[in-house]
Amino acid sequence: MKVLFVNTNDLYGGATRAAMRIMRSVQRNGVNVQMFVKNKFSQSTDVVGLSRFVPYNIFYRIGDWIAEKVKNKWQHHKWSPYKRTKQDAYFSDLRSTRVNGALQKLDYDIVHLHWINHRFLDINELQKIKKPIVWTLHDSWPFTGICHVLYDCKMYETHCGSCPMLGSSKEKDLAYEVFEKKLAAYKDLDLHIVAPSKWIGDCAKNSTLLGQYPVHVIPNAIDTEAFHPMSQKYEHTIPIILYGALNAAKDKNKGFKLLLMALRMLEKQGLEAQMVVFGAEKQELPMSFEHIDVTFVGYIHDNRKLAELYSEADVMVVPSYSEVFGQTASEAMACGTPVVAFRCTGIQNVVSEGCGYLAEPYLPEDLANGIRYCIENNKDNVLGKEAREFAVKRFAIDVVAKQYKELYESISNK
Repeated sequence: MKVLFVNTNDLYGGATRAAMRIMRSVQRNGVNVQMFVKNKFSQSTDVVGLSRFVPYNIFYRIGDWIAEKVKNKWQHHKWSPYKRTKQDAYFSDLRSTRVNGALQKLDYDIVHLHWINHRFLDINELQKIKKPIVWTLHDSWPFTGICHVLYDCKMYETHCGSCPMLGSSKEKDLAYEVFEKKLAAYKDLDLHIVAPSKWIGDCAKNSTLLGQYPVHVIPNAIDTEAFHPMSQKYEHTIPIILYGALNAAKDKNKGFKLLLMALRMLEKQGLEAQMVVFGAEKQELPMSFEHIDVTFVGYIHDNRKLAELYSEADVMVVPSYSEVFGQTASEAMACGTPVVAFRCTGIQNVVSEGCGYLAEPYLPEDLANGIRYCIENNKDNVLGKEAREFAVKRFAIDVVAKQYKELYESISNK
């Protein structure tokens, strides 16, 4: 059985990290897998870049250059009527890249889609795939018109249009148009949906676009041997609060403003703490407190260093409005660190009771309660130990790989 993973690139981004972990986990369990990407950055021999299928003659390059210019103009034209667009909610790019028949030339029995956006795969390419398709949801784009992040809109359950995120009152707007395109592209596919959390799985089941297809809930994999407690927890004189802030200054979904309000409340209550921020530089997220020191450690790409950071913290805060899964939360838990998040979306299926604190959405005062709770109720790291045990039981590589392998086999047998 040969499985072809499809993802925009092979190194960067949360969805890519999740896809690569799934790929490595199923490979370790005997599945023959290679990955097809638009942008190949690694030297991995089992990753196939689009460049392999691109002719290098001058006529093709000129034609490609002209096509790109036309697509750029078309993209601008389609978005220009929507002046109130909140791009942080979806940044949907209607452009795509010619794959030159790569999905017909590569050898596989099952194609496994992951994140295919950022000018990569045209949704119409799915109709050319005559074999079973597995699609792991890393955001909500596959079952909405244009949104990558779900807030409180449920138009996807009927039909997108009059899109509130576009500020549109027109029924047949851009969201409607893309929704119709997906309806046509998904028709009669042998499609199997994988949801990393029960929440996103329920959303897919209730959607018009994907509701007719089987949905399997399989969490994202964590290498619990790489992400493990790196040192014995001890009671700090000043507790350490950890926050991952990739793109937090621009992306409302990261919940940075809610975290700031929670920290100011805690400071007024007399809390002294050390705030450690990774995934951002000081100039990106200016903040200052009287009794809370803030340290920025920048962007961390090494798993060992990241595990050390998780392990040293007393609590990890993930104040996102919406999470399909909650990768940083599961990593912190695997390192024996309790997590505070909101009781909503996919992360509520990751942070189990006893592993931290789930605050009422989206109340900064309850987020503050959660941070204080984890600091004051973690004697002998009882919360961290529970978190580690839960992560190993649910998210370990072999646990997740077994579920994917069983899914592939059931599809193949069928």
